[in-house]
Amino acid sequence: MTRYLVVIATLLIAQPALAQNISVTGDASIMVMPDRVNLSLGVESRHQSLVAAKAENDAGVRKVIDAARALGIAPADIQTDYMQVTMRYDNNAETIINHYVVTKDVQILLRNVDQFEELLSRVLLAGANHIYDVDFSTSELRKHRDAARALAMKAAQEKANDLAGAAGLKVVGTPYDVGTSSYGGGASYGRRSRGYGSMSQNVVQDIGSGSNGIGADGTVALGKISVTASVSVSYRLQPQ
Repeated sequence: MTRYLVVIATLLIAQPALAQNISVTGDASIMVMPDRVNLSLGVESRHQSLVAAKAENDAGVRKVIDAARALGIAPADIQTDYMQVTMRYDNNAETIINHYVVTKDVQILLRNVDQFEELLSRVLLAGANHIYDVDFSTSELRKHRDAARALAMKAAQEKANDLAGAAGLKVVGTPYDVGTSSYGGGASYGRRSRGYGSMSQNVVQDIGSGSNGIGADGTVALGKISVTASVSVSYRLQPQ
C-alpha cells in the first residue's frame, strides 16, 4: 500500500504594518504698512424742537462731508449709513418731552493714510462729535494673504519633517489632505492684538520700509497690520 505523506505547509505571510501618517499645522504672519483708513463717525444734535434738531443735524453732516471732500476724497468714498431719532423726557414727568436727539453716521474711506490726522481734525471741527471706529487696512490684502499661505505651508512641511525624523520615520510623497484659512489684514484704532495659542509652526515676516508710520509732526503712529494665514496638512510616513 503506497503511502502518501501529505505535508501541509502553512505560508505565513507578513501583514503590512498599518499605514502611518501625521497631521500638522503651520501659521504665518506678514506685517505690512496700511495704505487706507476707514473712519466711522457720527453727528449728534439736540433741540427741544424735532424739526430744529434735524435741521441742525443735516447742516452738521453737510459740513463734515464738505470737510472730507476738501481733502480730495471722492464722493463714492463718503456715505451716510445710519440715522436715529430719540426723545429725552423730564425726570419728574416721563410723559413730557424735554428735547429730541438726532444722530446720523458717516463712513469715510481714506485712501491716503498720510492725510489721516488732517481728516480727523477737519471733521471734528466741522461738527462730528462721535468717533465710532478707525480701521486701518491694506488694499493688497489678497497678495499678502497668498504670500502668508505660502509661508505657512513651508512651516508645516518643516514641522512634519522634524517630527517624523524624531520618531525614526520620514515623510513620503505629497500631502494627501490640505486645509487652509486666512485672517487678519486690518486693525482698529486702539484695539489690542491677541496671540493665538496653538501647537503650530509659526513664521513672521516683516514687509515694508523701516518707517514707523509717524509723520513729521504727527501724533498718530500707524504702525503695521498683520496679514496671517493658517494651514493644516496631512502626510504619509514610513520608516527611514
